[in-house]
Amino acid sequence: MLFQTPEFLVLILSVLVGIALIRTHTLQLVFLLAASYIFYMWWNPAYIFLIVFSTLIDYFVGNALGRTDNRGARVRLLTLSCVANLGLLSTFKYFDFFTDSINQAILSSGGSTQLPTLHVLLPIGISFYTFQSMSYTIDVFRGKQKPERSLARFALYVAFFPQLVAGPILRSTQFLPQLYKVVNLRPENLRAGFHLVLSGLVKKLVIADNISPLADSILNSPQGLPSPVIWVGLITFAVQIYCDFAGYSDIARGLGRMFGYDIPINFNFPYLSKSITELWQRWHITLSTWLRDYLYGSLPGSRTNLLLAYRNLMITMVLCGLWHGAGWNFALFGAYLGTVLVIEWLTGWNRIGRGRRAGEALTPIDKWRKKILDIVRWGVTMYVILLGYIFFRVHSLPDIIYTAKKFIVFDFTFKFGTWGLAKANPFKAVMLLGAFVVLHAISYRMNGISGWMDRMNRLQQSAVYLMVTLALIWLWPSAEKSFVYFQF
Repeated sequence: MLFQTPEFLVLILSVLVGIALIRTHTLQLVFLLAASYIFYMWWNPAYIFLIVFSTLIDYFVGNALGRTDNRGARVRLLTLSCVANLGLLSTFKYFDFFTDSINQAILSSGGSTQLPTLHVLLPIGISFYTFQSMSYTIDVFRGKQKPERSLARFALYVAFFPQLVAGPILRSTQFLPQLYKVVNLRPENLRAGFHLVLSGLVKKLVIADNISPLADSILNSPQGLPSPVIWVGLITFAVQIYCDFAGYSDIARGLGRMFGYDIPINFNFPYLSKSITELWQRWHITLSTWLRDYLYGSLPGSRTNLLLAYRNLMITMVLCGLWHGAGWNFALFGAYLGTVLVIEWLTGWNRIGRGRRAGEALTPIDKWRKKILDIVRWGVTMYVILLGYIFFRVHSLPDIIYTAKKFIVFDFTFKFGTWGLAKANPFKAVMLLGAFVVLHAISYRMNGISGWMDRMNRLQQSAVYLMVTLALIWLWPSAEKSFVYFQF
């Protein structure tokens, strides 16, 4: 069930009406949980048992941790939670990938024995709710979260439908306390949430879905295409994946806001970053902080030894790459980003401009130097991330090598041609890329389009509603397209 479908509209309207009629807190929790399970079962009803299994394991582990102070018993309980959660994730997401890799190695060495594969469909959202559920037991183990006694409340924390399948990844310390209050549908929350949903729909349906055909036509078959076309493909993909994922996050946050729940921000203008370190702090924030707090910080030596810290950073980023998908290209993407981050740490690139003391005035010359330096750093950062997107988006090794070569060594001598891109409507895509730049600049200056709409008067809001409605009618995709991060 996609956010942009009539089925979801019926679901969300039914949930809002149901919550308005139900005044008992416990019944509200059960009602929201039932709606969340219906939402998840829409893709494959059988996979509801996976999320229920993770929920029950971590619920009982959390409560068992609260009943014992024995260090050994607590470690065993935490191990049970991690093994159960990561075991499910590994089985459904990575088993066939590693088995196929081993089988290919056996064939390459002249062997004939083949390991069996499962050929199971990847459960949607498993990477997100696994991390979310597991972080609860880790926080209880560390003493940062009290065990949750209500199974319904904990189950809703794991399966809350607006962010269930593509984040943001919630923390129990952030979200569970919000589930203790009765839901009151306040007009200001409904209005602010609606504005976030509108912002997300524009990003997804107007921009991402309309420029994706151009990115697909270029990056699915890059062989033979000249450098300018490769650049267009990568820039288009960069905007597509941002608008697609940030659009989902906006919709999820907007739906949560309607119920009075605060879902954390997941994107903070990442493409304005002046280093990869800064970009990673602005992109998919809930994942990057999760990896920092639960993986990187847990590896030995992260805080005491510089070489071990670099090693742990590389491990974290490679695993981050694999989290995005079961493929060696994703591992290369993680290794590439890890290498860039280590280089930035070693050279101090990510710390340029931080040496000035707070309140110290800049001379006019200093201001111009800073502007020029910021532009250079931004340009380098965008070049580095676009190069990284080759590993993320292009899957076969020959295509990765060809695309990287054309991206790095710019081919100035080429003949203009269609290159089979006519069906992708490149002129519309370029127009929408320009619209994205303008809207992104306005959003940055106004601290978010949805927040800007919140501050408008009714006449201004009505004018925006009309423009958004016309844009959606004109540019609504001819075919339903799922969100990119559903596959992760």
